[in-house]
Amino acid sequence: MDLVAVSIGTSERAKDFVRETGFPAERLFADPESAAYDALRLNKSLANFSQKSTPEGIMARIQRDGAADLLGVLRRWKPWIPPKPEQGFQQGGAFVFAFSDGTRGDASEIELLRGARTLYRFYDPSTGVSAPFDDMLVAAGLEPLGREVERVPRSEREKVAKAP
Repeated sequence: MDLVAVSIGTSERAKDFVRETGFPAERLFADPESAAYDALRLNKSLANFSQKSTPEGIMARIQRDGAADLLGVLRRWKPWIPPKPEQGFQQGGAFVFAFSDGTRGDASEIELLRGARTLYRFYDPSTGVSAPFDDMLVAAGLEPLGREVERVPRSEREKVAKAP
C-alpha cells in the first residue's frame, strides 16, 4: 500500500514542501493545472472561507493543542501565488482507491487512478476541516488508531529526513 499526495502548484513549490515537511518527494505530485482537483470535483469557491466549519475547525485545533502545528507553519509561511489565481480558493480532500489488481495503493503514476475504485472520499468543506484520519485507515483495511494522530515535532522530522 502506498500513500501519495497531489497538490496544486509547481514542482519547485513541491520541493519546498518536501524540505519543510520531510514528505517523500517520490510520493508527491505537483498539479499546476488542477487536473486531479478538477477530476475529483474538489470544492473551489470563495464561499469555502465563510463556512461556519472554518472557525469551528480552527477553534478545535486551539482547544486541542493551542493550534501548535498551525502556528508552527505560520512562523515559516511565505506568501505564494498559485499558478492560477482561482486555485487560492481550492479546498482539498482525502481519498482511498482500490486498483484493478485488488491492491489499495501502489500508485507510481497518478494516471493509475483512472479506473480505480473509490473506497473512501472526503471533500474538505472549508479551510481548517480535514478528513478523520481513522476513517481513512479503516477504508484502507488498516486498524484505526482510536486517538488523534500525534504531531511529530519539527526537530524529529528533520532527523528522520536526514537519516541515510
